Amino acid sequence: MDKIMNEYLVKIEKYLKSMSDSERIDIVKEIKSVMLELQNNGVSSGQIIERLGNPKELAKAYLGEAISNDSKFSWRKFGAVFAFSSSFAGVSGMFLLPFISTLSIALMISGVITPIGGIIKFVGYLMGYDIARITIEMGAFTPNPMQFLPISIVMGVLMFWLGKVLWKLTIKYIHTISHKMRKMEI
Repeated sequence: MDKIMNEYLVKIEKYLKSMSDSERIDIVKEIKSVMLELQNNGVSSGQIIERLGNPKELAKAYLGEAISNDSKFSWRKFGAVFAFSSSFAGVSGMFLLPFISTLSIALMISGVITPIGGIIKFVGYLMGYDIARITIEMGAFTPNPMQFLPISIVMGVLMFWLGKVLWKLTIKYIHTISHKMRKMEI
């Protein structure tokens, strides 16, 4: 491999720094393999680089695919979503992706905390205490302590479910963007 192709691989690796080391190494090896195969078939270095396209766009496609391969949440993936949106996703992604992904996490966390608050309020009621700081208000309606626990559980489940749906939409959006970019580049 010559200097031009090595520099290209260094740029790819730089743009993929938000990924785990093993994923980044695998991607660089894959691109290097494609380069070597093309080079063995008589394609010049310049033509190979031209065929692969802009290293930032190619890295974007790989990063998006890595994020969207599995819709399960992890904090590493959450960080990669922000790296993807700030570096690659354009104006709409720069605002939409961080908003949706942050909202999804907030809803999932709230979906866990809300029933816990309901349990605390209910146990306090059974022990003869009114924990005034834990409350639910829906317009003029405020549930009594006996209604509080089931309402908090239902609200928690709904918030958690909505957070999961938003997370899956985030992953689907990233997958769509990266898939389009990968088709354009290779």
